[in-house]
Amino acid sequence: MKRLSIILMCFAALSFVSCSSLGTIAASDSAAKATGQSTANAILGLYRSYKANGTISLSNTTDLTNALALATGYTGYRNNQTNSSYKTSFAAGMVAAGGSLITSSNVNSVITTMNNLTGLNVNASNISQNVNTITSIITLLNALGTAQ
Repeated sequence: MKRLSIILMCFAALSFVSCSSLGTIAASDSAAKATGQSTANAILGLYRSYKANGTISLSNTTDLTNALALATGYTGYRNNQTNSSYKTSFAAGMVAAGGSLITSSNVNSVITTMNNLTGLNVNASNISQNVNTITSIITLLNALGTAQ
């Protein structure tokens, strides 16, 4: 039952994200900033869970939701990484939401680490691949160091 609810939640989250909506994010700097903020919030949520539990648990719906939000931000960034205005607004959004973990001095490192992750593409055909990317997410969380 728990597994079914997690799978349904994944497909519900994926239904809100489509390739066409990710492709049009670049049209607005405010949308890029909002994507950066939601990505930072997801990273912070995963970081807190990782620090508290020593792992990321896909049976925890909050961790799963944060992993999907991170995957969405990652995909949006990857689709627009040649747009310098998008990249600047995305980074500004990450710093705005990053608290003391994602700052102007480390945001480029966090984005570079996030951009080098594998398996975070958001679409229904590879949901099983997304579920198997926790090691990559932990690599990103470790890049934040021991702040906080």
